[in-house]
Amino acid sequence: MSRSRDRSMHRAACLGFLVWLVVSASTVWAAPASAHASVVSSSPGDGSRVEVSPALLSFELNEVVGVVEGSPQLIDHDGVRHPFSAVRLENSGRRLVLVPADGLTDGAYLATARVLSADTHVVSLSIRFTVGSVTGLGNVPDDPGADAGTAQFLGIPSKWATYLGVALSAGLFVVARWVWPNVLGGRRFRFVYRVGATLLVAGLVGRVVLLAAQQSGGLSGISGSAVAAVASSRLGIAIAAAVMLSLACGIRPPGRGRGSDATGYLQAASAIVAVTLGGHGGSTERWPVSFLGTGVHVYAGAIWLGGVLLLVLVQEQVPPLRRWHGFAAGHVALVAITGILLAFIQVDPVGALISTVYGSTLTVKVSVAVLTLIAGSLAYRRFSVGSAGGTEPLPVRRRPRILVAEAALAIVILAATSVLTSVVPAKDSYTTNVRTALDFGASEVLDVEIDSVRRGARSLTVRYRPEGATGGAPMPDVGVELSSAEANIARLPVELRTTMSADGELVWDSDGLIVPVAGQWKVTVRFEGGRGPKLASFYYEAL
Repeated sequence: MSRSRDRSMHRAACLGFLVWLVVSASTVWAAPASAHASVVSSSPGDGSRVEVSPALLSFELNEVVGVVEGSPQLIDHDGVRHPFSAVRLENSGRRLVLVPADGLTDGAYLATARVLSADTHVVSLSIRFTVGSVTGLGNVPDDPGADAGTAQFLGIPSKWATYLGVALSAGLFVVARWVWPNVLGGRRFRFVYRVGATLLVAGLVGRVVLLAAQQSGGLSGISGSAVAAVASSRLGIAIAAAVMLSLACGIRPPGRGRGSDATGYLQAASAIVAVTLGGHGGSTERWPVSFLGTGVHVYAGAIWLGGVLLLVLVQEQVPPLRRWHGFAAGHVALVAITGILLAFIQVDPVGALISTVYGSTLTVKVSVAVLTLIAGSLAYRRFSVGSAGGTEPLPVRRRPRILVAEAALAIVILAATSVLTSVVPAKDSYTTNVRTALDFGASEVLDVEIDSVRRGARSLTVRYRPEGATGGAPMPDVGVELSSAEANIARLPVELRTTMSADGELVWDSDGLIVPVAGQWKVTVRFEGGRGPKLASFYYEAL
């Protein structure tokens, strides 16, 4: 009778856990936040030229944002900063408008600002443009807020503490309740659980501090308004719930009755939601797949790795692993399925796996996960059954090395995950150069190279090595222009300057080429080598 009652209670607790996740997901679904707010369009367009001083500058964004106080700047080619008479948000927070206080003289300019997405991530925006007779952008300074520097990597320790805390609290409790309920009342369980809850609280509080510092321009300049902005965001609310529940569970760990178990399930759910929103799962891109996929991935990973750590840190003897093996296998399958799904979202193209920090870190994480599975399989073969017909733990004098190795690998996975969620996804950071040879016949071959496939300011170089002495022959002439049917741009001329290398190679390179939008671009090259003008073209995909 007691077993039936326990099963009913466990089913009710599981149902409550799922309801909490659904409610949390629906709350975020109603007004999702994005970790990657981006510019849909701007006025003036990036890289464009305007005849007269613009009355205002504007950024159209793909989501609601807030402006980081003091971040909007307008800088000319001499580095002089020009004031704004007004900075405002329009279109329900999806349009940022900057109004210059005075008219702009002819010259090149950079307009930049930092905005705050609904989940408190800071994103840098910029427009480079020229006014009047000036057409070259070469002297425009770089965006001072475009490089996050070391700030984004300061979050790695706090994220590692958060992920380890989730595994040692939420994962530890769920595995103990469903696989080894006999350990719930033990001192080791309570101690390890409290360590996990403490790590989780420390990691989440560190996350709030870092986000507030990003908004304030540094740790020393953190303001009350920045902290309030973080705390009032959806991520901030989720963090607050996870922190309060973790503190409550730290005082009275689960396993002491229905009330403490219910609090334990709520703590697990709130921690999973907070971790999901704080990573790439908070992005609106491919919503809600990214959120749900990341949430399930975090849940399954916490259960799997929490169980591995429980074996080493809580169990005083090695228990039979048959039941744990089946429980873990299902969650490992969830980790693999959701991991593949998230990889398709975050890694594009496949080549980004070996040429970006995100791809390399993901490769390391997957490799370590495979090693962890191998270690788990070896442990299962050795300890699948215990003594007394498989019902009692195996008496051991010291912890088997295979279990210690499995636990160590689990910690490495959590460390790799903290790096993975702190860097730009591969699809946003991947780049490579575009290089092709255009043969115009009669040994007239041009080598054309664009330094990156990403849109924005680019460098284009054309090289030509004449055969034989040029003598009094006229200097060859090269012209390049880009066009894009997708962007409705029929002609984007490229200004070139000519140089000659010491070995006689002629080089034409660009001065201020800006590829404004992603999509397919056609590059047309005109070559005049003394035998009449000739044209050739090729296509490439800008990201």
